[in-house]
This record gives sequence, structure tokens and C-alpha cells, in this order.
Amino acid sequence: MPACQVEVVASTPEDVCAAADGGADRVEFCTHLGSGGLTPGRALVQVALEEAKARNVGIRVLVRPREGDFVYSGAERIAILKEAEALMAMGVDRVVTGGLDAAGWPDQHLISALDRSVGLQHVVFHRALDEIADASGCARRLLEAGVQTVLSSGGAVRAVDGIGRIEAWVRSGLQVVAGAGVLPEHAEPLMAAGVEALHASCRMPKAAQGTGLFDHSRSAVSRKQVSQLVAAVRRI
Repeated sequence: MPACQVEVVASTPEDVCAAADGGADRVEFCTHLGSGGLTPGRALVQVALEEAKARNVGIRVLVRPREGDFVYSGAERIAILKEAEALMAMGVDRVVTGGLDAAGWPDQHLISALDRSVGLQHVVFHRALDEIADASGCARRLLEAGVQTVLSSGGAVRAVDGIGRIEAWVRSGLQVVAGAGVLPEHAEPLMAAGVEALHASCRMPKAAQGTGLFDHSRSAVSRKQVSQLVAAVRRI
């Protein structure tokens, strides 16, 4: 069975360090996790990138300009392209992005523009595709457009429950990073499906500091949880 990577969601430079200390192969860096993740500021990316390079872990960055649906305006598409170009120029490994057209299919105009600007070998099409009901049609359109790698739960709330679609996408030729609710006990069935990586939050709540005037609740990557997931993968 090919080696499976462990990818941890990181939202701070400290998260990057915890993921690396736990043995993760790489991180996906993003902020505003409560909305499913948004693009972090470039200064924050730069610090996170420095931490990742110092610890020899890969770093991918989410490019998603706003919360909500994945049907983007022309101005939002331009912002996605400019952000992707800037992040690749900074030295990140890949950008994680994507969008849908008004009919609910992968946004071919955005995909083509990303291919011209940064190259689709540097793009992971994100979980917007999990909203598409026609799995085979989705895979066909992505492959015809040149997309190689996707981040997906297989259209389910948890990736382990979307294994049927994940397996079908792997068979079609897509490289699948399986994400959503991934736990150590899910490693074996997801790896058997042929995924390239397991994408997990591995997070725990952090103690709040403040007066209570604002919502101070937040979470952070747990080195212990990362280590447990890494150990589960390495045992297989």
C-alpha cells in the first residue's frame, strides 16, 4: 500500500509547530475555522511558512475569499487568482481552492485561470466538490479540466462515511486527500480506499482569556492527537 501522508489543519504558527512535533507530514493553513476556513493574511502565512520550513513539514494554504457558498463573482475570482499567485511566490507548496458555477458544477473558468496563473499541479480542488450530487460527472469534469488532486469527504459529513465516492474518485484517476471528522480509527479503511493523505483537525479547546465582552473561544492543534493519528497510519 502506498505511503499515506498526514495533513493537519493549522490556523496559527503555534499550530504548525504542534503538528510538526506530533509527526505530521504537512499542514493546511487557514483561519476562521468555524466557517469552514478562509484565507489567512499573508504576514501570518509568512510566519507559519517559516515555522514549517524550519521543521521540515509541508505547507498548503487555503484560498477562499469569504464564508458561505462557493459560487464566486468575477471580482472574487480575480481575488482568488491574485492570492494564489502571491502565495506560490511566497514559497508555499500548494494552494487549496475551488469554486462552483451557477449550475453547481466545478467552475471551469476559475480552473482554467488557475492553470494559466499557477499551474494545476500546484492546486488542490477543495471540498466545494462535496456539494455535487453526480460523483462520476464531477470526477470526469475535473479530470478533463486538468485537476489532479482534490480534498474531499466523499460528500458525507465524515470522510469515513463517504468511502464509496472516495474509492470511485481514486479509481477514476484523482488523487484524494480525505478530510472531515478523520480519527485514528478511520485510518485503515480510508487508506484501503487509496487516499493520498488524511486531512484532520486534531484540535482541542483552549482556555479563554478575557472579560467575556467578546467571544474568546478558540481551539488549537493537539500534539497528542496528531501523534495518535500518525501512529495509526504508520502501523498500517
